[in-house]
Amino acid sequence: MAPTPESGCVRVPAVDILEQARVEWFAVAFGLVVGITMVFIPYEFGAAMFQYIYPHIRLLGSLFLVGSAMMLVALMYPAWPVFVGGVGRAFVLGAVAVYWWAASVLPVSLTGSVLYLFLLVALVVERSTLRRGRGLLPVFIAALALCFGGVMAWAPQEFVRFAMAGLGPYVRWVGLLFFLTGALLAVGLWRREPLYCRLALGGQSLLFLNMVIAVATRGSWSGLSVYSVLTLACVLLVTVRRWPTLVGVRWRLFRGMALASVLPIVGVGAVASFLAQKALEEELHGKAQQVVASETARLEQTALIASSLLRVQGQDPGFIALVRDGNREGMRERVSLLENQSGLFDAAWLLDEAGETLVSSGRLNRASGNFAHRAYFQDALKGGAQVLLSRPFLSLSGQPFIVFTMPMDLGAGRRAFLVGGLSLRRLGLQPTLASRSYHVEMFDRRDGSLLRETERGDVLTRSPVLELLGVETLARSEGIQEVFDDAGRRIVVAHAQVAGTPWTVVVTARLREAFAPVTRMGAWVVAIAVLAGAIALMLSQWVGRDVARRLETLRDGFAVLGTPSVEQRVPARGDDEIAQLALGFNEMAMRIDRTQKELREAIASRDQFLSMASHELRTPLTPLKATLELLIRQSGSGPGMSPERQRDTFARLNRQVDRLTRLIGDMLDVSRLQSGRFTLTVAPVDAGALAREVVERIQSARPERARQLTLEVPAQPLVGLWDEQRLDQLLTNLVENALRYSPPHTPVVVRVREEADGVRVDVEDRGIGIPQESLPQLFTPFFRARNATEHYAGGLGLGLAICREIVERHGGRIQATSAGPGQGTCFTVRLFREAVADAA
Repeated sequence: MAPTPESGCVRVPAVDILEQARVEWFAVAFGLVVGITMVFIPYEFGAAMFQYIYPHIRLLGSLFLVGSAMMLVALMYPAWPVFVGGVGRAFVLGAVAVYWWAASVLPVSLTGSVLYLFLLVALVVERSTLRRGRGLLPVFIAALALCFGGVMAWAPQEFVRFAMAGLGPYVRWVGLLFFLTGALLAVGLWRREPLYCRLALGGQSLLFLNMVIAVATRGSWSGLSVYSVLTLACVLLVTVRRWPTLVGVRWRLFRGMALASVLPIVGVGAVASFLAQKALEEELHGKAQQVVASETARLEQTALIASSLLRVQGQDPGFIALVRDGNREGMRERVSLLENQSGLFDAAWLLDEAGETLVSSGRLNRASGNFAHRAYFQDALKGGAQVLLSRPFLSLSGQPFIVFTMPMDLGAGRRAFLVGGLSLRRLGLQPTLASRSYHVEMFDRRDGSLLRETERGDVLTRSPVLELLGVETLARSEGIQEVFDDAGRRIVVAHAQVAGTPWTVVVTARLREAFAPVTRMGAWVVAIAVLAGAIALMLSQWVGRDVARRLETLRDGFAVLGTPSVEQRVPARGDDEIAQLALGFNEMAMRIDRTQKELREAIASRDQFLSMASHELRTPLTPLKATLELLIRQSGSGPGMSPERQRDTFARLNRQVDRLTRLIGDMLDVSRLQSGRFTLTVAPVDAGALAREVVERIQSARPERARQLTLEVPAQPLVGLWDEQRLDQLLTNLVENALRYSPPHTPVVVRVREEADGVRVDVEDRGIGIPQESLPQLFTPFFRARNATEHYAGGLGLGLAICREIVERHGGRIQATSAGPGQGTCFTVRLFREAVADAA
């Protein structure tokens, strides 16, 4: 159904929303949410199921964001080039395909495998169905519900493992509801029953909302995104009864401000978040390596000092002599000094070459006996004269220890063994440079025994880090990398070997906790973008409503433009471009009104002229025709007319021909005036002589009015540069008018007088006069005063217009004065000699 553009929204039947709802909108919303999550808080995807995409999580998120943004722009601006939407759709398809394979198929997630596969298929197929005006979003939701219902019934453990852990034994019942609502939606779409579709979509919105809550408790951002969008899509399909096609200024402002306010903030925030994350990564790695280095240096120093103390004591000749002589008191004093005053060893004892106790440790409750079975003693028997570091073990009192053993050469093939022990409990209590977010471990590479662990305090167990990195990785002298722990969380691991010992120090940090500040920053950026978008949209609605109202006023003004009975003014509020447009419209309306008024007057004048012209032309033609018919009858009937009667007849014919000639001449002159072909041919002319000639000609042509017409001219010549023929026409028209509108026997006076700068001609009569309201328009073509029309005397209303044009072409002025109807009229013409020369 094609929408009709208006300033608001166009509505279509309610069922059409189910046919026109697109999967593209779902893909755009999902891509924006997942893309923002991946770019701003990528460490939320640190679970083991994302291990294949995690190294490229920001790139994948950027692909989602850019593709969704381009698709959104293409949907909001259909007139843009097609490649914008095509490229965006390709980006989203590629991102969804990678996400489907790496985060669903490889980790064997049935829900994700079904959902994202259907999304890919629907996006591809929908391009062909849109040509018929049909979207596939309801079809996609129906297929998804049917498959979810089948999978829940067939393999409920998949949903319990990935999404619906809170449901437990009720998963199959939820699957049954999914299957029933999906089947109802499919039937409703097939039979085009909106009620069935809304009932099914309402039930599915509740089921998807349940899944949103379930995945939210597990902290799954990807599942939260997709199921939230599905829930929202179902709710919109249920509640929105009419599908709006948004057009007009409000929609343009809305989409423009939405894109201009949200996308730049999201883009800039994404770049800032990426830079912050990279900086924090480098800082995290640097701090981890720093902690490892400090722990390694401290342990290396401890081992070195312990070895040095034992070496110095074991190689002391006096101590060797005491041992050789069997001086137990002296031996005990030396061992006690090593145990109590060194500040390093937690215990010290002395063994003979058979493993028997020569001096026991006071801190170990003077435990004595034969310790030949101890690994550290057996290693010392096999070793040379170097200080040996033992594996960790439990003492007789149950305390975890490591010992440094120094063989003593007593001479004559005899040996003794000085042993200094370090308690692993006390070693674990020693402070570390690492913060609480760091976990420090130390283990013995020979058997993987844990020597120190800062989180739980475990010792003598197998080091957990060996299961994460492997023995081969930790066999290197140092390194740093990111791995998943046994709970599926992403961690960074830094390790280094303690020089001179079989120990390795490992520092681990969970990325989620370490990057919590960046996550909060990203959340603030997204919140600010959403808030800015909401404010921009509200402002756009406010501004758009004001602009739309003003434009609608202009539209209404244009609708009645040219209607004479309707006011066409538009109120111009403010000083912006729309106010200027309103002012321009008002000025245009005024000009149109004025032009229409002039046009109506011109049409009325034309109609009047045609009426008068036809009447005036018919007036002389009628007697001409009658006279000619009379002449024809008389010429064929016998004797002709007398010479006197013939002269009278020919005179009447001549007068009617003159009248026709004058009428046609006036019309030709008006035509020349309008076409700009009214020109003058100037030469020296005596105005007095010309006036005398005109008066005499009229007197001779109208002998009945000869005594009525008088002329007053000076004796001297009044010569100037004028067009004689046009001045003759001017005077003739004025005198003929005066005679025509004057009763018989009333005087008509023509006066020609010289003035300082030219000549003045007055034609004065005592005729019908002119009303005051008609004087301003007296010289307008086709205009005739009201009393002239009532007192019919013939004429087209062109003579005075021609007179004014002749005078003005000569550079002079013409005016008419009258005291009113019945008071006579005086026409005054002033001609200037010098001005005439300039005009010529």
